[in-house]
Amino acid sequence: MYSRRDLARALGALPFIPKLRAQPGALDLDHRLLGRTGRWVVPLGLGGQASLQWTGAGIDPADIIVRAVELGVNYLDTANAYGTSQANYGEAFRRLHLAPADSEYRADLRERIYVASKTTSRTASGAIGDLRRSLTTLFGDGRGWIPEGAYLDAMQVHNLQSMSEVEQIYEGMETRGGTMPERIGTLAAFLDYRDGTNYTGLNPERRIWIRHIGITGHLSSPVLMNAIQRDTWDIIDTLLVALNPNDRRYGSHQHNVLPVARARGLGVIAMKAFADGVFYGRAPGFSRTASDVWLSVGRESGVSPADFVRYPLSLAGVSCLITGIGRIDRDNAENDQLVANLTAALGDVASPAEKRRIEDDVAAAHGTNTNYFAERRGLTQPARVEVEGDGERLVIRWSTALAGADPVRSYKLYAGDRLLASIPFRPQPTLAPLVAWVPASEVGSEGVRVEASTGL
Repeated sequence: MYSRRDLARALGALPFIPKLRAQPGALDLDHRLLGRTGRWVVPLGLGGQASLQWTGAGIDPADIIVRAVELGVNYLDTANAYGTSQANYGEAFRRLHLAPADSEYRADLRERIYVASKTTSRTASGAIGDLRRSLTTLFGDGRGWIPEGAYLDAMQVHNLQSMSEVEQIYEGMETRGGTMPERIGTLAAFLDYRDGTNYTGLNPERRIWIRHIGITGHLSSPVLMNAIQRDTWDIIDTLLVALNPNDRRYGSHQHNVLPVARARGLGVIAMKAFADGVFYGRAPGFSRTASDVWLSVGRESGVSPADFVRYPLSLAGVSCLITGIGRIDRDNAENDQLVANLTAALGDVASPAEKRRIEDDVAAAHGTNTNYFAERRGLTQPARVEVEGDGERLVIRWSTALAGADPVRSYKLYAGDRLLASIPFRPQPTLAPLVAWVPASEVGSEGVRVEASTGL
């Protein structure tokens, strides 16, 4: 739990007072670069679920958003699939004068914040319908009107779970600029609304409503990796992915998709730090009602909430963490989840040894059956190993291994039982295979195999 000293130090550093109203968003907080977007974000962002989606009695969800902006939080998350979340943002933005048609429009504040929404549609028409819905709800009248000057900092393809979905969202990209196919995927449509083009025929007014395009996922690192590797056009700028202290006990996003995202320069946003309240005793599964929303700052018998926040923010390549907020308390910072999480996010990152300590503490206090949204998988050896003669050498090509609890640190090339070479691990940023070569004379007739190793 947080001590009064921790909170006092954080509140003094922000700086802010519990009833702050002036200069929203102007506080001088530490920021991190959001990858190749070129934008700088506070390490803690506001998640679009919890009380913004399932609002309990006595809670003003728009005030949670206003409070976040007042404290300097500038990454704001929502989605079309999140029920009333976008409408609550719309109300908060009216209070903050962030709608372009507002006579008191705060253009400077709008430029400082990063508003990201999402679509679950895999088709162009469905995705553009969601884009329009986001913009009218956040900045317009909620009934279809979108004011001039409205835009999203990011529109994300939400919750990719299968390779077939990746195929769908890329439909039409290969022929963009020529005759478009009958079926067009999400990315081609979003690209039109990012660049002001009309290759899909869905942007006749050549609107520019999106600044960046992203993907999100909870379940499968291989699926997210494939989505990034296919991106020969550099469309995808951000990745929103589940990361928490039990990550290594599942499909290990931190050892699989995170290195690929870093290699491509993506801005990485972490989520599910608290496993949607499962770490605090809620049954594993996505929230459905207001009764599922956790309203306290941590749990007396549990791991400190600061550790859950610091863990993903200590992973190389993570720009910020979004957390849903159940309740704020403007009069008592000790009961304010937003203040508690921001306090932790602005603290020191955890060392490798401390990350392992957090993992062990979480397993002991909360168990390991928490990440219901992620697949379980151990180390998976490289696929599709190919060997080709090239004069006096053999060229070996292979697709990446998938790490388990520990990172892959090297690839071992063998002829029979003889070690030919040890290649330090490097991520596979595109669909092009990894490549190495060995003298043909060292192989003989035994053939070559490639094994991933967690050692050097």
